[in-house]
Amino acid sequence: MTRDISREIWAITGASGRIGTTLREGLLPLVAGLILIDTVEPADLKLGERAVIADLADPHELRHALQGTDGVIHLAAIPDEADFNDLVSVNVIGTWHLLEAARTAQVSRVVYASTGRTLGMYDAGDTVSSDSPVRPDGLYAVSKVAGEALCQLYVDKFGFTATCLRIGAFKSQPVEARDLSVWLSPADAVRAFIAAMTRDGDDFAVLLAYSNNAHSWADLSSGHALGYFPEDDASALFHTEPVAVGKQAGVMAEPAFTLDRQRPF
Repeated sequence: MTRDISREIWAITGASGRIGTTLREGLLPLVAGLILIDTVEPADLKLGERAVIADLADPHELRHALQGTDGVIHLAAIPDEADFNDLVSVNVIGTWHLLEAARTAQVSRVVYASTGRTLGMYDAGDTVSSDSPVRPDGLYAVSKVAGEALCQLYVDKFGFTATCLRIGAFKSQPVEARDLSVWLSPADAVRAFIAAMTRDGDDFAVLLAYSNNAHSWADLSSGHALGYFPEDDASALFHTEPVAVGKQAGVMAEPAFTLDRQRPF
C-alpha cells in the first residue's frame, strides 16, 4: 500500500538544479502543486508551480516557504568535494535549518538527497546495500552522512518520516566505465523520489538510488521493499568493460581529490 499524493503540495529545495529540474517535470502531474525553493528562480514555471527565493542560511525564509506544504524534497547542497568549512555551512547547518523550518511549519515528511559516495571507499566489485556501514570517500560524503544523521534524529525525536536517497551517478547517459555500476538515469531518479514520497511508513529509511544496471555494485532489494523498481541499465547504452579494481569512488577516493580543495589553515 502506498500513500496518495495527488492532493498534496510538495516543496523542492534546490529546484533549479539538474535533479530538481528533472523532478519538476516528473512530479508535477502526480501532485496538487510544487513549491520550488532556490536562490535562483527556476525557469519556465508551469501551472501548479510556485517559485520562492530562499537560502539555506535563513531558516525563517525556509519556514515561510514551507507553510502549507505536505512534504519537502531537500536537494539544495554543495554537490561535490569542497572546503570542509563550506560543506558544513551549507550541507550540515543548512540541512538543520531546513529540518527546523519543516518542524516549525508542521511539515513532517522529508525526502533527503544523499549520495552513493557515503559508501565510496568500498572496493570496486563489493556489493553494498542500504545496511552497509558508511565509508565516505571524502568530506562531501561526510557532510551527507551528517545530513542523514540529522534526518534520523528528527524521525526519532520529532516524529518525522524521512527517506534518504543515496544517489548514484545521475547523468542523462552513462559515459565512463564506472557508470556501468553506479549510473542513475533521469527516469529512474524520478521513480526513486516517487517511491520515497509515497512509501507507507512513518520512520527512517535509506534507499539506494541506482538504475537497474547489470553490473551494479548495489543490492537494490531494500529499495524494492520501499516501492522503487528501476528500469534502465547503463550497459544497454554504453559498451565497455566494467571497473573491476580500486575503490568504488574511483579517482574521488584519492587523497588529492579532498586535500586540494581545502583552504589552508
